[in-house]
Amino acid sequence: MKILGLSDREVSLIHGPNLKRTFGDVDLVLGCGDLPASYLEYVLTVLNVPLVFVPGNHDPDFMRVPGGIAADGRQVEVGGLRILGLGGSRRYKAEGRNQYEERQMRSRVFPHLLSLGVRRLLGGQPLDVLLTHAPPFGVHDADDLAHRGFQTFLTLIDWLQPALVVHGHTHVARNIDPVETKIGRTTVLNVYPYRVFHYPDEQ
Repeated sequence: MKILGLSDREVSLIHGPNLKRTFGDVDLVLGCGDLPASYLEYVLTVLNVPLVFVPGNHDPDFMRVPGGIAADGRQVEVGGLRILGLGGSRRYKAEGRNQYEERQMRSRVFPHLLSLGVRRLLGGQPLDVLLTHAPPFGVHDADDLAHRGFQTFLTLIDWLQPALVVHGHTHVARNIDPVETKIGRTTVLNVYPYRVFHYPDEQ
């Protein structure tokens, strides 16, 4: 399965008449937050493939994309993949939208650990893709609070070993900053501002 991951408002990079020609062979679009709903709707309409998204810390509460699949705090199945979405960033403003303290993110994850843990005990792959806005702690994150990752994501990776963690939020300089990291059997990808990749290791 060929996937296009998007994040963080660099919308002009793939907006325009070349979108279909450049990305017309993708099977799935993953939105990792801080992208206008109107832009995600545009990508969905042009490419005509499923779009699964989570909000970033600059997105409105209860963000909706016509035709898209909102995965924040939910498990969804698309194209045979089980995807768990956990949007938002670390809390750095008292009234910030889609911002969480570590304990709050733990509370969001806990119910899914139970249900997905049962799937693992039954011998199945409990989770294929963890779709987030922020990265795991210590992986593609930064020292400032706003861009620090979540330790809770590391716990989830350790327990469930999803094939992919796909995130945005932290801006990188390509060919300089790391954008792909292996944690056991899990590959963590920073897709800022966009990235095409395969699931699983297809060529």
